[in-house]
Amino acid sequence: MRSDSLENYVNEITSILKERAKKAKENADNPKKGEESFNNGFLMAYHQMIATMKNQAPILHIDEKDIGLSDIEPERDLL
Repeated sequence: MRSDSLENYVNEITSILKERAKKAKENADNPKKGEESFNNGFLMAYHQMIATMKNQAPILHIDEKDIGLSDIEPERDLL
């Protein structure tokens, strides 16, 4: 696999995850009646995924900017 294809793939997936995580945050902050627990659990799943990606990046010597994660902080943006 070419590295530019891999980089494009990772950036696209990261973009989709961030978009969906922000939507999950909106839903958790403004739940419909009876959906509070589901929305909070869904948001926590996105929080965990993005936090894991950010935590693993420096271990693998990957700059967060290179994978599109420099503009999101799970503790600030997803809690």
